[in-house]
Amino acid sequence: MARTRFLTPELITRKALEVGDRGGAESMTMRRIAAELGCDPMALYRHFANRDALLDAVADLTVAEVRDPDPGLPWDERVTATADALREAALSHPGATAHLAARPPMGEHGRRIAGSVLAALQEGGLPPATAVRCFQTLVAYLASSLAMAVRAGERDRRWEQVRDMVNELPAAAAVGEELFTVGSAEQFRFGLRLLMAGIREEAAAHPPGRPSGTTGA
Repeated sequence: MARTRFLTPELITRKALEVGDRGGAESMTMRRIAAELGCDPMALYRHFANRDALLDAVADLTVAEVRDPDPGLPWDERVTATADALREAALSHPGATAHLAARPPMGEHGRRIAGSVLAALQEGGLPPATAVRCFQTLVAYLASSLAMAVRAGERDRRWEQVRDMVNELPAAAAVGEELFTVGSAEQFRFGLRLLMAGIREEAAAHPPGRPSGTTGA
């Protein structure tokens, strides 16, 4: 255990991410991470108050891979590109995906991404309060999509049952095959396209000079 004195939050966080990449979320116990570092588990608590605090740091390290989009892109394309990149980064680290879905990161990199998205939304014409609400909605959509992606799979028996049920509905007869696989990239991007269309509509309802509490209705 002599290596304990060399521990840093950064080293612990990176090791925890590595453990999760290899073994998934279930492997990311304080005991397992400490064993990988060659220290007593209690040594980790000198740097992190509890396991959630460590996983928060892991989540923020995961989204560090998300780069700011090309500033020359239109504002809505920058928002879409960031959402796509966040999903890709989260799913590339299976140990962190579920935690990211449950607790969006608020560390250095999470704040950077949030600031970038909020700036893009305001560039699109949204007043600050509305931009914050749209940002919150985007986060909620991404979180729920990640939660579904954790359980995503092939078109299995459950998918077939839902397809058959949809085919029996008078308004949707014979279109059950069009159902997305739950948690798939196709489902995420279709939903994101709809969400962004709504955000663009909201931006159009707030032309310059109109008080933020009014709408176009």
